[in-house]
Amino acid sequence: MKTTGNSQKQDETLAKYLSHEMSEAESHAFEEAISVSGEKLIRIEKLKKQWSAMRGFKDANSPDTRKAWDKLYGRFQDEQLIPAQRVAVKSRFMHPFVKIAAAILLLLGVGTIVYMQMSRKPAVEMVQLNTGHDAGTLIKTLADGSVIYIAQNSIFSFPEVFESGSRTVELNGEAFFDIAPDPGSPFIIETNEALIQVLGTAFNVKTQNGNGFELFVDRGSVKVTLKSDPSGIEMVMAGEKITTSRSTLVKSKYVANEASSWYKQRMHFKDEPLQNIVKVLNRNFNTTFVLADKETGKRKLTVTFHNETAEIMAELICMTLNLKSQTINGNVVFFENREGTKQE
Repeated sequence: MKTTGNSQKQDETLAKYLSHEMSEAESHAFEEAISVSGEKLIRIEKLKKQWSAMRGFKDANSPDTRKAWDKLYGRFQDEQLIPAQRVAVKSRFMHPFVKIAAAILLLLGVGTIVYMQMSRKPAVEMVQLNTGHDAGTLIKTLADGSVIYIAQNSIFSFPEVFESGSRTVELNGEAFFDIAPDPGSPFIIETNEALIQVLGTAFNVKTQNGNGFELFVDRGSVKVTLKSDPSGIEMVMAGEKITTSRSTLVKSKYVANEASSWYKQRMHFKDEPLQNIVKVLNRNFNTTFVLADKETGKRKLTVTFHNETAEIMAELICMTLNLKSQTINGNVVFFENREGTKQE
């Protein structure tokens, strides 16, 4: 079967993107092009996982596509996943296409098999936070500066460090997202029902183990794509809410109230740097906490705040980290190390 010139060019572009051989401008243009199609967006996210798994055969910084493909092809043959007549095709046609291995996997129809059959860990390992029945809101600041408020009985998975041009996380449960802007790297949240794509905004997501989906936007805008129907795409703006009903997206208005501010009522930080805690408190409350220096901000602590005043919060921080604070101009709390106390 011959590949048309146009199809081959598309395959080469796809492979170039997956193998991170595009320039930043090319990568951004490619992502802009696929973002208008929910079906393409879901397909690309699956391919990223497949490609990362293939790159696991060699160091991620210098992928050997040919070696990875040869090893995969041999495995498919051993497990009888490829018809016998294709063995001859390999020797005749494989070499011109080794640079577009991911595209060939699609053409052979074994893309799903690649993902399911790979026994090695993907190049990017995910960290998983499971809140269980804890009553508080677990707050996590990601490597890009985004802040995630995770509700009880929720599972949130994320990479320690985001790959260039990609910020993809997973959620099962409920969380409030305050996303740091990065036009060149869209933030994508994957749930059982949908893919949620943002650049920089704040919104709440609630899933119910595949039995429902709810999202409301506090500021900015969010694009939601249904997994079951990639053509079902909705842009949700600030002050709007979207839910699923019979596998369709239903949009409506929402009014912020105390219930929608659940994430600020009982805030729990676990082994979090003080500089991240201070940013969250200053953002959500009428407080102005200031750190004396960067070293003080790097010190980590575990603490829970439940409707405390700024004075009580400052006292808890000082007691835990052996710091001292002083109030300036009546509303600014300044933290510094106690004299004679070594930084941890």
